[in-house]
Amino acid sequence: VYYRDESLTFYPFPTLSKGQVSSFSSSKQDTDQYGAKITLNSQPLDGWDLTWGVDADHETFNANQMFFDLGQSMSSGGLNNQAIYTTGRYPGYSITNLAPFLQSSYDLNDIFTISGGVRYQWTENRVDDFVGYAQQQDVASGKVSSADAIPGGKTDYDNFLFNAGIVAHLTDRQQTWFNFSQGVELPDPGKYYGIGKYGAAVNGHLPLISSVNVGDSPLQGIKVNSYELGWRYTGDNLRTQLAAYYSTSDKTIVVNRTDMTIDVQSDKRRIYGVEGAVDYYFPNSDWSAGANFNVLKSQVKSDGSWHKWDVTLASPSKA
Repeated sequence: VYYRDESLTFYPFPTLSKGQVSSFSSSKQDTDQYGAKITLNSQPLDGWDLTWGVDADHETFNANQMFFDLGQSMSSGGLNNQAIYTTGRYPGYSITNLAPFLQSSYDLNDIFTISGGVRYQWTENRVDDFVGYAQQQDVASGKVSSADAIPGGKTDYDNFLFNAGIVAHLTDRQQTWFNFSQGVELPDPGKYYGIGKYGAAVNGHLPLISSVNVGDSPLQGIKVNSYELGWRYTGDNLRTQLAAYYSTSDKTIVVNRTDMTIDVQSDKRRIYGVEGAVDYYFPNSDWSAGANFNVLKSQVKSDGSWHKWDVTLASPSKA
């Protein structure tokens, strides 16, 4: 059982409009998450291990934007900020996940061990009603008196995931393995919903013309297939590991701003690389030393060729 409460406050920053600073503001995001995992283990036969159970978690998210007196912030170089109003930054939402699973491993002989498992994941998204971000500013600053809200709602989707692998015990100290596994990329509701087109004000009210909302454009999980080939050595003092991996997905979620819908498009992506680690434990000591690295490439396929993935989305290599 676990609980996590996270609050992120971002440093005040200016917003540019047509080459001029139009506002000075700071955003805050609050996330609460709790969950539990129940796991049961059994051994029906000698060398055959079964693990089954269920994962459950619930997350809520809220974000707002605080705006400061522009003249005071500019004259003080952003050091003295007086709040004048606060708006919502993204629509608030909650995500509930429920996932029963079954995992098994079996020793074929003294050398080979095979494993496999299944996982069914059900996800529900609930999104709050939300007035457009810019329209909230118009209301708060007195330009208009009110604005229509982009409707919220709820949607759910499910995914069936599978994994399999084999381990070869080369010696008492060396193993090599190959694994296949599936994961699911869960889209962030706050990133997609809360976008709308508004018409001109009528008697001080901004009417909503079209929007990206839960009822018209439900989200879905994107399945990712991963492969890994690795080797490890476990000695008395030296421990080392090396693995190559390759993961692919063939869909992505984008917002169509022309008709205000969410599209699931064919978009082949892949990430592949090599990672390794080495650790040395000094004899008769509590000290150890080690190093690790991860060299990878992230690519997307377009026009029949693979190209580098956007730097804002790709993960960097590290050591």
